[in-house]
Amino acid sequence: MKKLIVLLLAAVLLFGAVLYFCPPSRLPEQLLPASYTVRQWVGTAKHRIWPEPEPSPDALSYEVIAVIDGDTLLISIFGAETTVRLIGVDAPESVHREKEKNTPEGELASAWLKSFLEGKRVTLEYDQELKDQYGRTLAYVYADGMMLEDVLLMAGMAKTLTMEPNTRYHHHFEQLEKQAREGGNGFWGTGFFEG
Repeated sequence: MKKLIVLLLAAVLLFGAVLYFCPPSRLPEQLLPASYTVRQWVGTAKHRIWPEPEPSPDALSYEVIAVIDGDTLLISIFGAETTVRLIGVDAPESVHREKEKNTPEGELASAWLKSFLEGKRVTLEYDQELKDQYGRTLAYVYADGMMLEDVLLMAGMAKTLTMEPNTRYHHHFEQLEKQAREGGNGFWGTGFFEG
């Protein structure tokens, strides 16, 4: 009888520890595709559970393989090529499926971001959703301690794009966009974003 009570107590404690460290609200099934390896999940979970401060910037930094356009990157996460869409910003199009939506400004924004990221590694911070409808990873991206979204907005290379429920920095981004617009930075100075 004592062994049974000890076993039940141990099971309850183990179950409680699992719920404490990994509550269901932090690990919805739609955020954990079957193709994820354990190592990828651990990296993702660390960012969601301990977003500040970064547990180990060196261990959690990723190589940028390519800049797809002004708001989308291809990075290597534990050897897997991962497309990352920056949260909260929208740069002009340069690689859209509908060719008429691509613009010279999109090419400039893409080239600008590529030159900014040259030789840098990035870290990721997640919000409420991990993936978008196209299967891209959604993240706030940092390089050299700076959030790329901030840099793009301040330079006038992108404008804000708020998509619920990923709104952690919405008000902050709106302030940066307002400053860039009032200062005529980047595409605000050319009138492209006004149209």
